[in-house]
Amino acid sequence: MHFAGLWPADLLMFMKKELAAPALLLAMTLLGSCDFFEDAFGRKDSATRPSPEISKADSFARDVLNTYYLWTSEIAGDLPRLDPDTCLDPVGVVREIRYHAAGREVDHWTVLTDDFDSFTSSMQGLGLTYGYELQSGRISNREGQYFLVVTCVYPGGPAQKAGLKRGDIIVTIDGKPVTRDNLYDALDSRSVILGVTFLDGDGTISSSVEPVAMSAEDMYLDPVMVSRTFDLDGKKVGYLFYNSFDIRSQLKLPDVFRRFKEEGVTELVLDLRYNGGGYARTETMLASLIAPSSSVVAKEVFQTDVYNSALMEMWKEQGADLSTRFSNTFEYEEGGRAETIDITDAHPSITRLYALVTGSSASASEALLVGLAPYLDITIIGEQTYGKYCAGFVLGPGDVYKKTYDYSLIDDWGIYVMVSKFADRDGRNAAEPDGIPADVACHDDPFDGFQLGDEGETMLRAALSSAGKTYPGTLSTAIPPRLGIEPLHRTGLPAGLLVKDLLPQVK
Repeated sequence: MHFAGLWPADLLMFMKKELAAPALLLAMTLLGSCDFFEDAFGRKDSATRPSPEISKADSFARDVLNTYYLWTSEIAGDLPRLDPDTCLDPVGVVREIRYHAAGREVDHWTVLTDDFDSFTSSMQGLGLTYGYELQSGRISNREGQYFLVVTCVYPGGPAQKAGLKRGDIIVTIDGKPVTRDNLYDALDSRSVILGVTFLDGDGTISSSVEPVAMSAEDMYLDPVMVSRTFDLDGKKVGYLFYNSFDIRSQLKLPDVFRRFKEEGVTELVLDLRYNGGGYARTETMLASLIAPSSSVVAKEVFQTDVYNSALMEMWKEQGADLSTRFSNTFEYEEGGRAETIDITDAHPSITRLYALVTGSSASASEALLVGLAPYLDITIIGEQTYGKYCAGFVLGPGDVYKKTYDYSLIDDWGIYVMVSKFADRDGRNAAEPDGIPADVACHDDPFDGFQLGDEGETMLRAALSSAGKTYPGTLSTAIPPRLGIEPLHRTGLPAGLLVKDLLPQVK
């Protein structure tokens, strides 16, 4: 099930690569076992022992955390809890032992799953979906009741076909008021009847409710949703609403920037307000489209990464380059399709970037802005970003173990594990620890009556004002939201993938 890209988090996809090195490039530490439960005759009690599948999953999770995890040394004392002879709940244990500091959960994202196919499909913009994004809010005068507001609608999806648009308010789901218990039914169900309303002129939720029935469809959610150019007294400013750094969007982004180049765009408004992350390959492509062409041709450093000490030492000995560089060519691979994408002719010579962000802008969105900061002027407009300053691998057993190792019992399992911190070419990371602050404060206001890409929309108007557009009257860039709303978050499920290919196998 695809969760409409609501996750403020990114991923680091593992691309398996055979390395010319000893069989075990990074030795796995054998952890001590906890005592078995035994009866009066000394026999082990099978009722208290994990099944063969769970036992293998314990080993898999422990091996991954012991080898690749960014905070391996910090959680070393907790790894024995994943003992394959005693641990009955590896999913829960992984969630409990991921890195904490001073009583605070630092790592919110590492997660183990026993449904890897659905997990990875949802992160690639695929799967059953209604084709919209939602945020939630409470109805102040109705105890325990919530509402959902539509923040964007994907073209061609069930929501658009049903006539839903940005700013529509959902107050009932299948005839019942929206509460904490049922609000995710508006995303996860296969069919739904929504009670849809709007804001009255006095800023309150209308009592007039219209039923809207939808069935989820298996579709691709194209994150390149809106692109256009504005003319500000002869200066051309491009606008791109981009909602996820997924793989397939690599095919479309160069064409958008070729059009920007043809139209003479020199400044860009990049709308990342709901973008929770994605593939590093796509992030690097977008960065290379925006960065000065001279830096791209010279393949200057766009991003640097820091891993745990054991991996850093191993790659240092191998002479590995842990930086990511701008490039004019990208290898696209998806679903058996492989081709080289050349973006040499897609550089519009952008001199200033206006980034629209909120607390839902995370990971690859933050990494993009961090990496580009040394190369051009960037104005951050909106709210402080999420603060996802680290990246992870998405690993299945086949990525971790050699082919000679029998992992058939856990073919369906996988893990998203934090492995590195990103930074710019000079080692700086403005997203750590709490997100990138805004230069111009401005709240996302889906109730302003305008759709994304419309010049009157609150955040875009603030960006165009910063770019020199003059509007009649006084424009406030610190417009408070008319109703308190917040993103819908799901603990543990990330939204996209970042890519690295230097990874040793184990066993």
